[in-house]
Amino acid sequence: MLLGTLGLLATGLLSATDSRGLGWWSPGQASAAAHAAPLMRLADEGPAAVSPALAAAAAQGSAEARLIAIYRLVGEQRLDEALAAASVLVQQHPTFRLAQLLQADLLAAHARPLPAWGGSASYGGELAALREEALQRLAAMRARPPAGAVPAEFVQLPPSVPYAIAVDASRSRLYLFENGAGGPRLVEDFYVSIGKQGVDKLSEGDQKTPLGIYFTTTRPDPHAPQDRRLGAGALPINYPNAYDRTRGRTGRAILLHGVPSGNYSRPPQDSDGCVVLANEDLLGLASRLPERDTPVLISRHLDWRSPEAAKASVEPEFRRAFERWSSARLAAPQAPAAITDTSIVAWKDDRELMVVTFREQAGPGQRDDHVMRQYWGREGADWRIVAEGQVH
Repeated sequence: MLLGTLGLLATGLLSATDSRGLGWWSPGQASAAAHAAPLMRLADEGPAAVSPALAAAAAQGSAEARLIAIYRLVGEQRLDEALAAASVLVQQHPTFRLAQLLQADLLAAHARPLPAWGGSASYGGELAALREEALQRLAAMRARPPAGAVPAEFVQLPPSVPYAIAVDASRSRLYLFENGAGGPRLVEDFYVSIGKQGVDKLSEGDQKTPLGIYFTTTRPDPHAPQDRRLGAGALPINYPNAYDRTRGRTGRAILLHGVPSGNYSRPPQDSDGCVVLANEDLLGLASRLPERDTPVLISRHLDWRSPEAAKASVEPEFRRAFERWSSARLAAPQAPAAITDTSIVAWKDDRELMVVTFREQAGPGQRDDHVMRQYWGREGADWRIVAEGQVH
């Protein structure tokens, strides 16, 4: 009986694949297949050789992409190729527990025949957590965002914002966007863990990850003693933000951070409220981002739209309200010379919110520019500033 990652297949997680990507079985289909299919072993004979593209995917790229490709090899019953690729993956990433389980199951298949996806294994403890991790990784790989789409919240990002981040808690996924002349473009995504108690943080110690629009802040001193629990490093975000404080939300030290050196990844809900990535993913992310001010959207579910549709979703009433405020600000005593680099990110919980960040360029008698942030809330038909402050 399989108790590891191949046993996931018996629960309807993964089946053979075709040109459209990962295939899926319902539990009923898995049960029927268990009675109809012959026993499987690492075979001396078998179908035609695996496609070169799939073999290459299992041998290169990120550890996660290679794991998914190996699952696909298993789904195609190419267990010899899957074992070879899994062994290399474990050798190169010795703390990747899902890869270790997959290799162990494939080694067991080498020793004796295995029931074809028909096990009735029960899951508990760490194995259950690993099963959930595998489910989330595979689901996110199968249900990819539409090509060219962005989260609906990314209304307007100026060239001064080179990157933006969106976290989909339902998918255990962090998406990195590069902002260029054509607007934000998805360039990479990573598996993440969130709080043990889920999302919608309200208070200190509730072990939940906050929902909303946040921004990275100044990073810890790399020469200072590091908390080993943070793994390769940390990217702080500004929770609680000015709007959170008006709602009485408390807490501190919410970070995007790595994992202890003995781990590769974690179950989907395993932090005290932070967003946790594998160390190599965290380092890759940190190497791209500026020191601070990267937008970080954390949502239960991401609503994917074309960049044009996201921009058009802003109510004209809001744009008129912000234009009136800007005109009054520029006409006031000690006014800035100009308001530039305006970004607009939308949010909705129990009210509609617009988070507006902009630069006030130094005017006459002023020495420095200032970056400001405002939280506009809709009250009936009107838009009003409900929180604001200087960023730096």
